[in-house]
Amino acid sequence: MQKRFSVASGVSQAIKAAQEGDFTSLFENDTEIWWAFVRERLDLGADELMIRIDLEDDSFGPWYVWLLFSVQEHGSTLSLEGVLIPDYENEPDAALATPEGREQVPYFVLS
Repeated sequence: MQKRFSVASGVSQAIKAAQEGDFTSLFENDTEIWWAFVRERLDLGADELMIRIDLEDDSFGPWYVWLLFSVQEHGSTLSLEGVLIPDYENEPDAALATPEGREQVPYFVLS
């Protein structure tokens, strides 16, 4: 399957745009699916959400970048709180794992 982003291009611009509230380049045609996911999780009481971005490294293989969002203003606003990048060179198991301490946070997958 073709990855949506390459490590070298695209993902950093898409993250920056998402931080500014423009999710178009991040989700492309999946924007409505993302917002349905958000609404459903907010209705279930989530106060944090994550997006997992699947990436591929030529020498290492597959790994994930995580975007962590917190819910603000009584569930009406999402705030990008952080970009979680595993130390996959020193801890190979971390490359494909949910970030430590965030195992219960609902996440949306972008590949």
